[in-house]
Amino acid sequence: MIDAAALVQIQRASYERAGSGLRSAWPEDSAMEAAQLASFLREHHYCVLATTTPKGRLQARPVAFTVLGASFWFATGAGGRLRNVEQTPWVSFVVADGDRGSHRAVVVDGDALVVEQPTEELVAAWNEKHESAADWAAAWLEVKPARLFSYQPDR
Repeated sequence: MIDAAALVQIQRASYERAGSGLRSAWPEDSAMEAAQLASFLREHHYCVLATTTPKGRLQARPVAFTVLGASFWFATGAGGRLRNVEQTPWVSFVVADGDRGSHRAVVVDGDALVVEQPTEELVAAWNEKHESAADWAAAWLEVKPARLFSYQPDR
């Protein structure tokens, strides 16, 4: 279900546009390859998603996610997160684990599209990953990465 090859292409394009600071902190030779990226995203259920409030302040919260193709999906309630994205659709999120010397991470930035009715394929992917339905969701957010960077030491 994860199109890791497409995500790696987005990552390569992201590195081509990246500045020296990012390239120094997240060297491309430490980026995850397709199989590593797919495995990492499958094994993690939560990330920290940042949106922008109406007052222009960042709001970061842990949220569940799933990946379908090359899109990241978030089920959301009818609260602040949904209002934030409706006003300012640009989001950033981080999936991370580990600590000093052994940490791994994926960072994504992109526009979030609000989807009111999920496809059957998305619902099935969500239910399989999370072993429960998101019946509570008022909407779904689809993020097609504009930028994606990953890090895995000793790749």
